[in-house]
Amino acid sequence: MAYTTIDNPELYFQVKTYTGDGNDPQALTFDGDENMQPDLLWLKARDTTGAHFVVDSVRGATTWLRTNVENPEQTDDAVIVSLDSDGFSVGDDLDSNNSGDSFVAYGWKESAASGFDIVSYTGNDTARTISHSLSAVPHVIIVKPRESSSEGWSMYHKGIASDAETDIIR
Repeated sequence: MAYTTIDNPELYFQVKTYTGDGNDPQALTFDGDENMQPDLLWLKARDTTGAHFVVDSVRGATTWLRTNVENPEQTDDAVIVSLDSDGFSVGDDLDSNNSGDSFVAYGWKESAASGFDIVSYTGNDTARTISHSLSAVPHVIIVKPRESSSEGWSMYHKGIASDAETDIIR
């Protein structure tokens, strides 16, 4: 597939920096000119060593993974409460809304036009094809076992040689 230009990137990706207020919930609106309900949100404190949180529309806004540890997914509404029509709402968790702390959230919209898709599947220890909604072969794949606390994140990139022992699809 040839590279295509996205006429308005704000329809597919936006960033929000904010200061925590400790309130549950705190509704936050993306600063762009376009409304965008994120399908994937990656949130991180900017001035502390708190956790990185990833939530998505497939698993639900209150089910999160931490990218900086191998822990399994967890569900509660203290971190992220909802993915909203033009932003998101955070709960009163110290790692997402501690009063006075600075945070950043990156939001992506699922779309074949932008080349981004979120897929949930059950592994079976065999090589197989996993269906997606893109119109081309993915160039980047990121995988995390959701129920395992002993397996970390894995990544494939089309520009990096594959090793049969470390391929991410298991």
